[in-house]
Amino acid sequence: MSLPMKGGRGTHGHRGSSATERIARLMTAISSRSRSLAEDGSSQDDPHSIQPTAEMRAPPPEPPLVPTALMATDPATDPSILWAIAREEPQLRRWLVANPAASPALLETISQLGGPGVRRALEVLLDEGNGNQSPLSS
Repeated sequence: MSLPMKGGRGTHGHRGSSATERIARLMTAISSRSRSLAEDGSSQDDPHSIQPTAEMRAPPPEPPLVPTALMATDPATDPSILWAIAREEPQLRRWLVANPAASPALLETISQLGGPGVRRALEVLLDEGNGNQSPLSS
């Protein structure tokens, strides 16, 4: 469980740490900062006097994944992403057919779901699998 910090930011700076450990580090940092401010004679009430350290800042979130034809044809693409493309991106299903890592179950699902160019892509795949050379590959 992560507790929100003042200003709406969560405590995500230390992955793998428990909430108790993060709170303890935060309290230590605050008390150290308070002691140094008191020694300097600075006001603790000034909201601009306390700046978060790099250690306390949360990393930026991952950018959203935007499926592309290149991702759909890449054999290194995670199978869960290939399945998500099959379910949610009808215009990219034909590119999944060209992926050598596409499982038979995925190809079956794509054939049942259909989509723009899926039938033709499956015809090309099946023709080449039977030893026939497709007019597209010459």
